[in-house]
Amino acid sequence: MGCSSPGDKEEKSAVSAELSNRMSSRRWNRTSTKVTHRLFFGAVILIGAGCLAGYCSLRLSLPPEQGTYRLTELASGVVVEFDSQGIPSISAKSREDAFYALGFVTARDRLFQLDLLRRQMAGRLAEVMGEDLVESDHRHRVMGFEHVAGAIVKRLPEDQLRVLEAYAAGINQGMASMPVVPFEFLLLGYRPSAWRPEDSLLVVLAMEEDLGWTGEAERMATVMEAALPKAVNAFFSPAVDRYTNQLLSGKASRTRLPPIPKEDLSALLRNAGEHYAGLATDGPAPKGSNGWVVGPSKTWDGRAILANDMHLSLRVPNIWYRVQIRYKDVQLTGLSLPGIPLVVVGSNGKVAWGFTNIEGDFVDLVELELDPDDPGRYRTPQGFARFGERIETVPVRDGTERTFKVLETIWGPALPEPLLGKRVAVHWTALDPEATDLHLLNLDAVEDVAAAQAVFNRGGGPPLNAMAADSRGNIGWTYTGKIPRRFGFDGSVTRSWADGSRGWKGYIPPEELPRSVNPSAGFIVNANQRMLNDDYPYVIGHDFDHGHRAHRIAEKLSMANNLDERDMLTLQLDTRVEFYRFYQRLALSLPPGDAREAGERWRESLERWDGSAEKGSVGFALLVEFRRLLLDEVISPYLTRCRSLDPGFRLQRATIDEPLQQLLEAKLPELLPHKERYPDWDAFLRDLLIRSERNISAKYGGESAESLTWGAVNRVSIAHPFSSALPLLGTFLDMPPVPVSGCRECVRVYSPGYGASERMVVAPGHELNGLFHMPGGQSGHPLSAHYDDQHSAWVEGTPTPFLVDDLVHRLYLVPVED
Repeated sequence: MGCSSPGDKEEKSAVSAELSNRMSSRRWNRTSTKVTHRLFFGAVILIGAGCLAGYCSLRLSLPPEQGTYRLTELASGVVVEFDSQGIPSISAKSREDAFYALGFVTARDRLFQLDLLRRQMAGRLAEVMGEDLVESDHRHRVMGFEHVAGAIVKRLPEDQLRVLEAYAAGINQGMASMPVVPFEFLLLGYRPSAWRPEDSLLVVLAMEEDLGWTGEAERMATVMEAALPKAVNAFFSPAVDRYTNQLLSGKASRTRLPPIPKEDLSALLRNAGEHYAGLATDGPAPKGSNGWVVGPSKTWDGRAILANDMHLSLRVPNIWYRVQIRYKDVQLTGLSLPGIPLVVVGSNGKVAWGFTNIEGDFVDLVELELDPDDPGRYRTPQGFARFGERIETVPVRDGTERTFKVLETIWGPALPEPLLGKRVAVHWTALDPEATDLHLLNLDAVEDVAAAQAVFNRGGGPPLNAMAADSRGNIGWTYTGKIPRRFGFDGSVTRSWADGSRGWKGYIPPEELPRSVNPSAGFIVNANQRMLNDDYPYVIGHDFDHGHRAHRIAEKLSMANNLDERDMLTLQLDTRVEFYRFYQRLALSLPPGDAREAGERWRESLERWDGSAEKGSVGFALLVEFRRLLLDEVISPYLTRCRSLDPGFRLQRATIDEPLQQLLEAKLPELLPHKERYPDWDAFLRDLLIRSERNISAKYGGESAESLTWGAVNRVSIAHPFSSALPLLGTFLDMPPVPVSGCRECVRVYSPGYGASERMVVAPGHELNGLFHMPGGQSGHPLSAHYDDQHSAWVEGTPTPFLVDDLVHRLYLVPVED
């Protein structure tokens, strides 16, 4: 046996300890790795389980398309059949039960949209969506739409109220039938409250606000009157454009443009300074539409045909909800607005109807004369009166509240923003409970255009152009809605009403509203342009849309014969835009510059433009940018006084191209912008073209003007309300951003986020031949097959049927037995 020394023992002990430590470390590492792996897989499982639970919840919120529901407040059984696109066909015994069923199916498909619309108008968005919506809530609380809706309900005739109550009951039963609320409510963490009849009136008022608020236009006109010489103000405010003038045969007021006020403009230009960018712009696209009717002399078989495409802000889901309704002898096919028990546009088999926005003036801002000794009082025709007060409290999602006071006058609420340093009140048809009702329900039984016009003229709600065609071959146009009768002023600018010399005397009587029936031309067109000559005794508006679209439609219809529904759809998709020919000719008339090779590639681009706004059109994007810069550089310098009086001032007038083109044709040396930089107008315009080319190249990935197509610029932009806050969700919720034909000035109107919310073509009595388009789909549920199944036809312009197609699913709604 050998022996070992103490040193050896110590070394062995150290080695043994090291080995033990290493083995322990390896065991720890292995254990730690196992724990890490377990934690990772556990997290994956939890995330997966969460996603699965979320998906299952989402699936559970999808409404069944077949089955039987026993429902309270339903008088008789109703059958609801759905076609392959999820469009309901409702068969009921009474009008009330039919609209009860419409409320039921609408809630199942569009509940979040319903809740959002009523919350917006009641000023309750911040409560669920946070601080960013406080300003919107503040504005709607000032207007007091919630109070107006309650007052309207109390005034409604019994037959309208019954329908409203039945519809509300249907929505509430639709909510109650859901095992899980739609995902938007889950993400925001709240449940919708019961639907009230007042909520439907809030949705009507939402449309009135969207289409009829002209307070900003009046503010702009009032500032211009105060800031500019009278001749300049008149020059920049023409009543009609050249296209409308032709449509009215030169019989409208101020059809001849005033001469250029050279001296006044020259003085304004000298004092313009350098800070005027953005004072003259296109602004937001007008809430307008195209509508026309053609009579028997224009169609291939002697029918009358209606075409209507309503232009609104585009959203997901689409603003309209398609429906077919049968009760008694009535069969309605068309579009409802979620929240309102009404087929807004469509056909009853004998008459088809559609609407366009008047672009009229149904708002007045009233200057308030305060008592110098007591600012809590204001002057009225009966003497000084004390402001009424109401306290509004806006709850915010974070648990805080915003409380503010609203001052009331005999004319309406006082706005928080002064105008030219003075308080103003708002007097508006939308705030008058007498001006809103559901009288258009009576379109269900009209048998001809004359009967339809009688209903239109007595109806409340948004003032609109109403077009109709009947199965007997008649066509007609008139107004619907309440239109004020002003006295002492025309409503274009703000004035005091304190001495009683100005104001409103109610509304134009139904029998005095204008009408047109079966004109000799064989058609009637409205595309938001002015419709009346000077012989009409009442003021309808001041800033109608320019007449380019209407002129193009009328031009095509006047030359056409043997028309059918497909011809009408083709015209709805027309993209010819002569409106821009002036700017193309102006650019191409310029003599070549010194650096054409390097800096005037724009010329080749504009020479290639084909006169349309098709996806593949080259050169059009450059023209649009050129006109934008012209507005800003040529018109804005004259408006700096306006900005000094109102920091938010911006000129946005539909007829602004008339004075702009007059200045560009004259090229007066004394009115040349930036005289210190340019020797003449041609040099100035060449520079704008070069800048236009650079701007679009920089904005669209460096692509040159010669190759940039309109489709690269004009892309579908239709978003869900959650997209801006949760961009990742937008990928799944928004409509895909594909190129699309059309432009702001085209018959086929489109600009990002705005365009035809529907296209409808129908001859009453021949609905089977009718055509229809709608962006998105019938359902607001992202897992539904009907979320976007109508969208591609809308983008591509593919004809699809107006009537519901093969019925594939069926719901039975059965009253609960006592």
